[in-house]
Amino acid sequence: MAVQSRELTVTYKIDPPPSVVAPLSLSQETTRRFPIISLSDLKSKDSTDSELKTYYASLRTSIAEARTKLGEELTAWRDAVGNAELGREKSVKAEADDEEEEENAEE
Repeated sequence: MAVQSRELTVTYKIDPPPSVVAPLSLSQETTRRFPIISLSDLKSKDSTDSELKTYYASLRTSIAEARTKLGEELTAWRDAVGNAELGREKSVKAEADDEEEEENAEE
């Protein structure tokens, strides 16, 4: 029977506007894996409470690492995209406002 490793996996895909020239250091599609100590790896003479504390400490560490790494990468993308998304966001909001006005007029 194979031992299954535990990990936190995060995948994202960025779809920047065509006008954005991203640096080569940024990948549009990325999967990151952050290891978590498995409870089966913790089998020891310690009590179950101690094993659970170690497991959850490992989980918190992996979540913190994921948050930091993704924050760095997504901030780099935000900086690369810059103001190119501003027009796109305004047009989506304007369309939503138009739809709301139409619904209110029908009532």
